[in-house]
Amino acid sequence: MMLRHRSPRTLRTSRVVGVLAFLTLVSATAWTFPHQMGGVTVVGRVTNGTAGGSAPAGTEVVLHVFSDVEEKGTYTTSLAADGTFRFENLALVEGETLVARVVHEDVAYSTDPAAVESAQDELALEVTVYETTQDRSDVEVAQLHLFVSSVDGRIRVGEYHLISNTGDKTYVGQLDPESGRRLTLSYALPEGAEDLTFDGAGLGERFVEREGGFADVEPILPGASTVETLFSYELPFRDGMQIERSFEVPVASVVLLLSEGDMSLEGAGITSAGALDTQMGPAFSYTAGPILAGESLVFTLLDRPQAAMPSAPFSSPTTGSPLVRSASREISVGLVVLAAAVVVAYFLWQPSAGGSPPRAARPLVEAIAALDADFEAGEVTEKSYQRKRRALKRQLRTLIGGDEPTDG
Repeated sequence: MMLRHRSPRTLRTSRVVGVLAFLTLVSATAWTFPHQMGGVTVVGRVTNGTAGGSAPAGTEVVLHVFSDVEEKGTYTTSLAADGTFRFENLALVEGETLVARVVHEDVAYSTDPAAVESAQDELALEVTVYETTQDRSDVEVAQLHLFVSSVDGRIRVGEYHLISNTGDKTYVGQLDPESGRRLTLSYALPEGAEDLTFDGAGLGERFVEREGGFADVEPILPGASTVETLFSYELPFRDGMQIERSFEVPVASVVLLLSEGDMSLEGAGITSAGALDTQMGPAFSYTAGPILAGESLVFTLLDRPQAAMPSAPFSSPTTGSPLVRSASREISVGLVVLAAAVVVAYFLWQPSAGGSPPRAARPLVEAIAALDADFEAGEVTEKSYQRKRRALKRQLRTLIGGDEPTDG
């Protein structure tokens, strides 16, 4: 082992730096500590959202206590006959987050996270459970985002599926004899696809490998966009290559995003939505859909730059008819692309897919959306709007890596 010599001056400098860092930390925290609270009661109710369904008495309820992202402890009780539960005399700390979890018909349901506040002696939680079904007729992809970029002579495609269930039962899929698991939705990959990468749990965990693709085991709860599926893969590029995507369930709308470069994209039923400045750099956006179950979306990639589209009209993804340009619509389209781009940025614009994008970026996207809505409603001055938006985008870029973006 080689030891590096440090001169007395270097050591003195290090001590000074250390003292300054400590003083900075002290001044930032102002010697404040979390307030320990005792005797807090957590009450809750479990309801069944399926017509005619019930929440059986005796069902186990588990309360999880989190400090930031670390779980600090769990408590367990049983559901009363009237669907209520109760945890008494809990020693909680201000700022901790509580989540109650219930398993009904082998599907886990959770309450929304609730933060513990000071001087709070009782906190109420609610969770809704559902009966299950193997019928997927109420399942659809509410939004599909496809991201295409060039990586060293290859094509990287990212897919972000927001899946909804318009019924009142949780879709659990069919039992697969080979894996012994219930499969909800299957995804066939284009021929020649390589380097399949997932956001979070992958094959053998949330997903099951199948011939030519994979299947998801995630139950699809009732509601809008209750399941997110995000994955990417690479394909060898050739001029005029076609990429075909087929779907087991209907797709309400599609947004395609092509990173600016030497490629262009075209296809039947695909309409240009103009050039965009995204957090990851300039890109061209397109819309398509709706697409019926069993139908395909096919697009062609050409080895020539996309023509500039500074004033391309927005078109209805349903009828294909031009829509009148408006600031509010452009904001909405921009937010859809921005939100999805944040989630898949790691896969498309990073040199390699070595991990998941930071989930902390999603609240920032939501904050930008809320700020845009406030500005559109006239609740925020333009000066304040621009200043806050730049600050949020700066944080967003820092989280996902890279240089600070220009405002757009």
